[in-house]
Amino acid sequence: MFKEISQVLLQSQNVVILPHSSADGDCLGSAYALKLMLLQLGKTAVVLTDEDNPKICSLLFGAEEERPVVPDLAIAVDCGDLDRLGGRKGVFTSAPVTVNIDHHPTNTGFAAHNHVDSGEAATGQIIFELLEYMGLFLTKEIAADLYIAIASDTGRFSYSSVTPKTLTIAARLLEAGIDHVGINEVLFEKNPMSKILLMRDALNAFETYLDGKIALVSITREQVIASGANEEDAGGLILLPRSLETAVVAVSLRESVNKPLVKVSLRSNTVDVSGIARTFGGGGHVRASGCTIDGSIEAAKETLLAEIKKVMGCTE
Repeated sequence: MFKEISQVLLQSQNVVILPHSSADGDCLGSAYALKLMLLQLGKTAVVLTDEDNPKICSLLFGAEEERPVVPDLAIAVDCGDLDRLGGRKGVFTSAPVTVNIDHHPTNTGFAAHNHVDSGEAATGQIIFELLEYMGLFLTKEIAADLYIAIASDTGRFSYSSVTPKTLTIAARLLEAGIDHVGINEVLFEKNPMSKILLMRDALNAFETYLDGKIALVSITREQVIASGANEEDAGGLILLPRSLETAVVAVSLRESVNKPLVKVSLRSNTVDVSGIARTFGGGGHVRASGCTIDGSIEAAKETLLAEIKKVMGCTE
């Protein structure tokens, strides 16, 4: 199963690893775990991100300052398509050899070598299995990075994507001696004031449609600027509408600070929100997806709600 990818890794020497833009715990944890695995193989490996994510990176091993490298191999991690690499797309496409490791069902298979398994709960789960296939040593540092990856993308092992294999892998990671209590506290329990302010604004803008079947929060660029928030702070707002007991589809909309577009997150336990996201050029998982919509937040809300209602087979 991993023969092709492992051969490519063994044949390379200088590797650049590219998580997707607006990097989350799964792509960052997977990327830095993969970096440590490559270092174990005697390779030169660097992780090139589009932006800082200080909260998650403070927990990750291998996330020290990177040195430039001219790669003979570029690996996209947890990235559904080339556009999700943002300004680093050229780094990927100019590499002599390219690899794509992901678990999103909407992945476009954009590399020369693709390993995409939508049955995996997280990309971190794939990286763990690659480590085992290659006979590498599961250090405490790699285990911590992979725990961050898998716990982030499974909501602390609470989503429907979690399987017995996911929990077996988690047990192996704990056996390596990681501080899972400390990791969970930083990832899920502690928030900076900037995020608290954004959560307040989002709750003040909480809306419901179709008798509570659709729950929605929205944040304007002015609110993002006033709060002092960064991309990381704004990433978890989808949890607020998702927590409404009647919600079938949860939505968060956030205006970009620098561009006239709206970033959208979608969640559902029963509706295929990846199809909704694809309508607007996005993608992701059946139960968790996202997209961006050009224009104002009010216009984005109107067109998005119309599509959600159509998919749900109901109108007001």
